[in-house]
Amino acid sequence: MSQFSKILNNHTKLQERSSYSKELLTNVRNKLQTFPSCNSAHLCIYAAGSLARQETGRVSDLDLFFIGYCPTRDANKRSIMRTHEIQIFADLIKLNSDLKLEPFSADGQYLKIHELDHIIGGTGSLEDDSENLFTTRLLLLLESKVIAGQPVYEQAVDRVLEMYFRDGRGRHDFRPLFLLNDILRYWRTLCLNYERDRFQPGKPWWKRNLNLKFPRKLTVFSTILAIIATRLATAEDFKLIAVMTPMERLAFSLDKIADSSLEVGFSSVLNDYEDFLAAKSYSELDAPPSDMLQTYSQKAQRLDNFLHDVFASKKLDQRLVRFVLI
Repeated sequence: MSQFSKILNNHTKLQERSSYSKELLTNVRNKLQTFPSCNSAHLCIYAAGSLARQETGRVSDLDLFFIGYCPTRDANKRSIMRTHEIQIFADLIKLNSDLKLEPFSADGQYLKIHELDHIIGGTGSLEDDSENLFTTRLLLLLESKVIAGQPVYEQAVDRVLEMYFRDGRGRHDFRPLFLLNDILRYWRTLCLNYERDRFQPGKPWWKRNLNLKFPRKLTVFSTILAIIATRLATAEDFKLIAVMTPMERLAFSLDKIADSSLEVGFSSVLNDYEDFLAAKSYSELDAPPSDMLQTYSQKAQRLDNFLHDVFASKKLDQRLVRFVLI
């Protein structure tokens, strides 16, 4: 095992959190097996958020996404009929209650099955954002863990990656700029959404701001770093890093760079990240005193500084880093 991966695996609290997340993920999968509605051959359900990143706490919710796909269906028909969809969501609400998890966010507003053809065909269109296709597609690649419908899930990953890597066939010097630009667009969309909603009543801006500065930033930039550090050129290359959690992806990329001067900073980032996750788990960030907000802002700044140092490392090909900027 390489040095940075060893540092991550030796971080006791993060590994305990990972073990708990894996146990919860197994419980969710097993429970779903008891609901026939959720086991359609034309449906996949995957988790994103803290559960998929394997960093969930004792207070958690399910952040679920749904993809429908039936290769033999008429293009104008749904893979999952509306009444079936309603039954699926009713069963998932029961699952939430049975496992004593938090209610679905926004009163279930984002519980919707998206057709795989629409997710791919809508890329860059007006409905890409308005229908939540963009988020469904990016999180499928960046931080998903399948909980039902493995065949459809694998088909979705393959077809989405086929779209992003379509210009790389037969090219040894291919750079996945289409994918890289969409990941960067996702990050900028998250930042814009934060600014749009920061003064919305009932939503503490500081909590969403720290979510942006810690887990969401890690998800995006660990992936960008992996693309650059490995000189990633094929869909199969990407699938190897897609199965990792964002933190595993960061450690893996640092091992590829092999810049020992980053080891101390990485250990500090792990400690700061666990502190954030612990405070979030115990709802300490719901109404924190000002000095606590300042403390976590400083921790977030250290993560920023560390990522800057990583991308500026002389052991990283700066000819590839330039594509993040230009």
